[in-house]
Order: sequence, then C-alpha cells, then structure tokens
Amino acid sequence: MWWTRPIRRTFSTTVSCSNQTRQRRPPWYLVLGGSTAAVYIGCRAWQWHVENDKRLTPDRYVGLELVDREQLNHNAFRLRLATDRQQHEKFPVLSCLYIKDDTVQVMRAYTPVNDPFKDGHVDLLVKRYEQGSISRMLSRTPVGDKVYVRGPMLEYDYQPNSKDEIGMIAGGTGITPMYQLIKRVLEDPEDKTKRLWLIYCNKTQQDILLKKELDALQAQHRDRLEILYVLEQPTNDQWEKGYVTQDMVQRMLKFDNRLIFVCGPDGMLAHVSGQRARDFSQGRVTGILGRMGFKSSEVWKLE
Repeated sequence: MWWTRPIRRTFSTTVSCSNQTRQRRPPWYLVLGGSTAAVYIGCRAWQWHVENDKRLTPDRYVGLELVDREQLNHNAFRLRLATDRQQHEKFPVLSCLYIKDDTVQVMRAYTPVNDPFKDGHVDLLVKRYEQGSISRMLSRTPVGDKVYVRGPMLEYDYQPNSKDEIGMIAGGTGITPMYQLIKRVLEDPEDKTKRLWLIYCNKTQQDILLKKELDALQAQHRDRLEILYVLEQPTNDQWEKGYVTQDMVQRMLKFDNRLIFVCGPDGMLAHVSGQRARDFSQGRVTGILGRMGFKSSEVWKLE
C-alpha cells in the first residue's frame, strides 16, 4: 500500500540555465493609478452608504427625508422624517435628537413623540420662533428634502419602578419629553409606577399640543395619570388661569418617593425650578420647587 512505503528525501542538483526573459513588472504609474482608483471607488462606496443609510445613530448626522408636514396651529407643526426600523430595540425614553443647520452652524434638540425604531419614521413637534434658526429652517424645508439628524441622545436614564410618583411640569413644546415618558410608562406592563401627574402651561387653548392624545391617555388610566392645564389667557373657567403656582404643585403631590421633571421656555424654568447652569449641568433647584424644599435629587430639568 502507498501509505506504508518509506518517504525518501531527494535533492536536486540540476540548475536551470534557461535564457527565458524574466516577467516584466507593470510601470509604476499603472500601479499608482490602480491604487488611486481603488481608493476612489472605496470612498465613493462609503459616501453612497452614508448618504443612503437611514438608521439613527448618535455617532454622526444622518440625512432623513422629510415625508410630511402638518400644521397644528398658528406657529406649530408636526414633521415626519423617514428612517429605518430597528425592531430589536426600543427608542430610549427621555432621549432627544439633534438637528443641525449648516448655514449658521447651529443645532437644537427635539424629542420624538413616537418610537422611531418601531415605526420606521420620526415624528417631531416644532414651534416656529422668529429668532430660532432651526425652527425657521424646518418650516421652510420642502417635503422630499433631507433633514440632518443625530441621536438618540439620552437626557435622563429612566429606570422603571424606581419612584412611586413621577411629576411633570411643561410649557409649550416642552410637552414632548413628558408625552414620551407618559406613553412608555403606561404601555410597559412591567412598570408599576403608582402615579403620574402633569401640569401643562400655555398661553391659549389653541397652543396646547397633543391635547387629544393626552386626554385619551388620562381617560384610559384615570387611576394613575392626572393632567392639569394652565392657560395665561383662558376663555372660560374650565382652565386654571395664570402661571404655575405652589398650590397647584402641592395639590398634585401624593407620595414621598418622587421625581419631578421640568421642561419649557427659559422663563418658565426660572419660575418653576431655576434654569440649568452655564456649563449645562442641572444647577441649583430654585423657584417654586426650591421654595417648597425639593432637593436636586428630586428634580430634573430637561433640555
């Protein structure tokens, strides 16, 4: 059998004296040109991937197509941006997205009012301010154009069941992170938070955003969710009039193990909790909540 024969080592002493010419190498400029072409093709492929990738990421800005704009009132509208579904995870609650305006090198945070990972689109509420470059840009962006978005960026690491009571005080578009949180808590069967309450402040009834959605949630979860609307210019006695007061907050409090989120215009923050510090840290708790004795561990100011 062949596998039983001993293997002998042989040595060759034959030297080839062939006069064949050696194989010539291609000129250097062809090698360089080929390498350059490969690099160029690779860069173009990566550029195409980046320009067509619609998955949200905190690592860079992604161009998402604006597919719809809905006017909500005289100065607020809803934008819908197309993105890719990411079925294996939920959009982190109390997370925002940064939108940039390259013309003035400015960015602003917006909180989605839906779950983009699940829905395959981003819904944003935008209020147009004359001095707000991002809101002006978004109000003029044509449907079909791209809006450059980065995120999600976590604003607060919410842990279910960590508090008995979660309070929220919002003004204007500051309702968006509160709505995101309310929906997530009430939709999660594992989250047993006992009480949620919201004080929502606006100038007029027409300025109230997401009222239909908020009222539906309150009707469905009356045992856990209470909402108080406050208007500067109410049309009847159905509404609380003026600004947030200490009495309004006191009426909402039921449990000692609690956390209060605040989000809204700078003036409202100064009145309710004090603004963030200049270094964007939380800063001291002042205003109404400070006078009521709330500690920094009990109050969180959202962007």
